[in-house]
Amino acid sequence: MSRKYDKTYLDHLCDYESAWRMLFTFSSGLLGLMVIWLVVADSGSETFVVALMNVAGLSALTALSGGLLWRCQ
Repeated sequence: MSRKYDKTYLDHLCDYESAWRMLFTFSSGLLGLMVIWLVVADSGSETFVVALMNVAGLSALTALSGGLLWRCQ
């Protein structure tokens, strides 16, 4: 029973590497689309604000999942 608690938190997160890889793939793909949308949208419009917020959130999500994948190697 104590073997269950011998792993660190990072080891438990690394058990789901395929899910983190899928999250990294989708978030980086959507980040690329949002950057294109950010360039196309007018700088004063509501669409620009939404795209900017999406870029900020997706950047954080991509960095988090990519960093975790890098640590799990």
